[in-house]
Amino acid sequence: MTKLFPVSLRAIVSVTIFPAIVFSQLSSFPYAEGFDTVTAPTLPVGWTTTTNRLPGGDFATSTSTPRSSPNCVLSTNSTIAQTLASPAFDFTSRTPDKLQFYTARSSTHVAGLLVEASTDNGASFPIQLADTIRNPGTTSYTLSTIQIPGTLANQATVMFRWRLVGGSGGTAGTFRLDDITITVLTSYDLSPTKLTISPAFPATGEPVQFSATIKNFGTQTASGYAVRFFRDSNNNMSPDSSEEFASVAGTSIAPSDSSAFFATHPPLPSGDHRFYAAVSYAQDENASNDTVSATVRVPFEKGSVVVNEIMYDPLTNQNEWIELYHRGSQPVNIINWKFSDRPTASGGINTFTITTQSRVIQPGDFVVVAAESSIFMLYPHLQSTINNFQLFILNRAGGFSLGNDGDDIILKDLTNATIDSVSYSPAWHHPDVADTKGRSLERINPNLESNDTRNWSTATTAAGGSPGKPNTIITTGLPSTTSLSISPNPFSPDGDGFEDFCSVKYNLPASTSLIRIRIYDIRGRLIRTLANAEFSGAAGEVIWDGLDDSKQRARIGPYVVLIEALDSEGGTVHTAKAVAVVATKL
Repeated sequence: MTKLFPVSLRAIVSVTIFPAIVFSQLSSFPYAEGFDTVTAPTLPVGWTTTTNRLPGGDFATSTSTPRSSPNCVLSTNSTIAQTLASPAFDFTSRTPDKLQFYTARSSTHVAGLLVEASTDNGASFPIQLADTIRNPGTTSYTLSTIQIPGTLANQATVMFRWRLVGGSGGTAGTFRLDDITITVLTSYDLSPTKLTISPAFPATGEPVQFSATIKNFGTQTASGYAVRFFRDSNNNMSPDSSEEFASVAGTSIAPSDSSAFFATHPPLPSGDHRFYAAVSYAQDENASNDTVSATVRVPFEKGSVVVNEIMYDPLTNQNEWIELYHRGSQPVNIINWKFSDRPTASGGINTFTITTQSRVIQPGDFVVVAAESSIFMLYPHLQSTINNFQLFILNRAGGFSLGNDGDDIILKDLTNATIDSVSYSPAWHHPDVADTKGRSLERINPNLESNDTRNWSTATTAAGGSPGKPNTIITTGLPSTTSLSISPNPFSPDGDGFEDFCSVKYNLPASTSLIRIRIYDIRGRLIRTLANAEFSGAAGEVIWDGLDDSKQRARIGPYVVLIEALDSEGGTVHTAKAVAVVATKL
């Protein structure tokens, strides 16, 4: 196409179109004009308008309510006659087919619209292409399709004009024109019109079948072509030669007929995958319609990601959050994943999209979804950039509307397949925790059933939860007996900064317990209570600073550390003893 050089708007407008201004004819089809390549109010090169209403031009581009952003062409005042004319088109050796465009009007713009054609480069417009177009009674955009008459075939300087006849309606009425296309009949034009997938949502490990429908839009029988199939593995939204996985030789197709061509792709991993079918045809005269695309969505494995922690009743000045855990074996992209709650009696559901961006989580990663950033006040570690969790803050001051008397959390992937669901209840909290406000429900074992009431209990941490970290009560395998270990041992609480404290670590054969840890001297006298009726998970740790309950340093020698744990599920008391030695430097 010959390059057109810009001219000023004032140079191309007048009461009538100046035939003296001659632009190079447009000869590339199909032609499309959305008025989006210029800055409002300038018209694209070659487009002209009258100045009956305004000295600067009756029609101008505008950003006000275009059909396709950023611009449309706008005119106002239904009472004044106004016209807009296109550049010249060269239909030499071509037969024009259709003129299509979209118009929108305000209710008071009732002027008739005539669409006319010129074969003398705009000197006159004697050819009326359609009946007068009236206000359709809606302010939305409506499509007009006009069959271009055969008399314009082989004409070298054809222009089209939109003429508002004026004389009626309101002075404030508006008229908008957008998205004009002009097509021509071609001798050879093959196009893929449809790319279908079977099955619609293939499972992991299942091959994918493709069917591409190829239609002959030309006037001659087509043969000697190929249909090529591509997977857009580099996600550049284009079929590259290196991405081709199948090519099928074409059969003869008569004008207006279609044929189907088939290909099979090996199983795909979970997630979105874009595929293309393209016609490779040396005689094709219209390259703009040679490809078609489709997206294959492979659901993720159910249970690969699970709801792991729920903060449904946060403290004042805090908000709700949930934590997910990736217990699967393969990376997962959670783009367009969402979660919802239990439907109301009227059928209403609160649904929240976690992210619309591509975000891949690895096996063992946590995903924290918070209603708002107040979560940082209690859990500042979530601001760390070095972690095995991903944080999403949805900026919802009103929270997720999770019910304090129980609710559902249903996790779905981008194919709308349910990956996990939990129907939680406040009864899942530990019975010995009197006030559960500000404490999350934690999953005890991520590998066990999501709705097993025995697999959930109250977080034991002072902050009330453990978002982005292993749960405080996590247990993947309980020991058969209670055990204690002390390190360092001996230790020397003399204040010199070296081994002044010892760590008392314990493992219990119960997921949750009330624990008591006491220290006795060699004569069996109680000197220190480290924990008394404290809530604990299956493992924990406390620190002894070498002092007794009177804050006096313990004498040098051995001490017995005794743990007693009351299993809240079975009512069993588990005990264990270990010896800690208080020493001093020689």
